Amino acid sequence: MKLYLENVVAGKMPMNNQIIYNMQTIFNLLPNLNIEHMVRAMMVKTNDLHLIMYLTSLIRAIIALHDLLNNKVRFRVEDVAEDKAEEKVEEKKDEEGKEEKTKA
Repeated sequence: MKLYLENVVAGKMPMNNQIIYNMQTIFNLLPNLNIEHMVRAMMVKTNDLHLIMYLTSLIRAIIALHDLLNNKVRFRVEDVAEDKAEEKVEEKKDEEGKEEKTKA
């Protein structure tokens, strides 16, 4: 629109009344942002949207940390169980080794 108007003013293009009429309609449909009530409503709406984005990011981070802790706990329990199993195997080997030494 800006380029068209500049070309019309410079005399590079002829003025088309239909285009000018459509532009005027578009500008008339735009809200008046100079009204204090409208400005405040837009600020409140924008603040609400930013709050929602902040809360969703915060919730996503908390859920990720919770999953990380759950994984750590699960792997720690599995490691403890594996260590106990290894200790039992070593104890059995030690007992078998002692029995063989006492037999010999």
